[in-house]
Amino acid sequence: MAKRSESGDEIAEPRGVAGRLLSVFNLRPTEMVPVLLAAVMFFCILFGYSLIRPVREAFGVERGMSELPSLFIATMVASFALNPVFSWLVGRFDRRVFLPVAYGSIVLMLLGFATFRAVGGDEVISIWTGRVFFVWLSVINVFMVGLFWSLMSDCFGPAQSRRVFPSVAVGGTFGAVLGSASAWAVSGGTFELLGRDYGKIGLTLDPSAMMVVTSLFVGLAGAISVGLSVLGTRGREAAPRKASDEPTRVRRSGLREAVDGFWLALRSRYLLAIATYIGLMAVLMTVLYFKQAEAVLEARASESGRVGAFASIDFWAQITTLVFQLVVTAKLIRWIGIGWALVLLPMMVLAGCAILALGEQSGWAAATMLGIITVVQA
Repeated sequence: MAKRSESGDEIAEPRGVAGRLLSVFNLRPTEMVPVLLAAVMFFCILFGYSLIRPVREAFGVERGMSELPSLFIATMVASFALNPVFSWLVGRFDRRVFLPVAYGSIVLMLLGFATFRAVGGDEVISIWTGRVFFVWLSVINVFMVGLFWSLMSDCFGPAQSRRVFPSVAVGGTFGAVLGSASAWAVSGGTFELLGRDYGKIGLTLDPSAMMVVTSLFVGLAGAISVGLSVLGTRGREAAPRKASDEPTRVRRSGLREAVDGFWLALRSRYLLAIATYIGLMAVLMTVLYFKQAEAVLEARASESGRVGAFASIDFWAQITTLVFQLVVTAKLIRWIGIGWALVLLPMMVLAGCAILALGEQSGWAAATMLGIITVVQA
């Protein structure tokens, strides 16, 4: 029986390998190229971020643990300050123009950070470059991902998004896994697996070089966004849509929307419960982050060693998360329900914190503590 589009028209499906791929990913023939480009774009974004995220973490503890709380506060302030500006820019300019410019600006800033870090002979310049980079990457990553999904909402209609977004997300997952694996491989540290040390990987890149590589992937993502703006529109199925479904500019300021959302959450017990849950989980994960940074600082003395340690944690956390998503999560939710699954998550994090506290009191090795943190973070 032939498949039909959301508008009811019969769709001719290709045969062979292409037909099987379309069937597996539940795609229409006209969607193959836009979805593939979207997946590659998301791969580039998360690969680049995962490649330099360990660099950010290493910069955060460059002067010890004492500066980390200040960097977190600076990140929060920058996020609150820039979010209305970001929303205003997205609403005022056509995304087909704004996205390439935004990603191009990120490329230039990455190259600037790499230059300051590489040639800045003054120690003060190097230290402040690391501090600013920590805050900048923490904020800009949210905007990069937000811009990507805003483009996806413009390229694919509401009915399409339910089918194509999982396929697009696969690209991001592979990007995050391979990005953290690459950071681990090129950090100059040793590759350890199941307790066995396999020595150093042949290629070694310093943080500045890793920033340059990331800029290439971000630039590629910006270039793909141009093609997606055209192909995504053509790939939309001609289903009847409301005026609200059309890609339009935001008519209200980001600050006004944020205030309205805040009051809406306060008036709704359901939304308030969700916000409280997310907030408390963020507190728990922040505690784990600080314990992770402390353990890495204790276990690795050099900058390259710390980059490698943070990258290895990211890699195993991504792998564990992927396994849980593919094998465990769906079955667990069917077994105990979404409510108990949400209860189980913070309980597992609390159990991990308790084990870490026991390890500190018992004087466990830093490597053991890092292993526990990796499992709990996933």
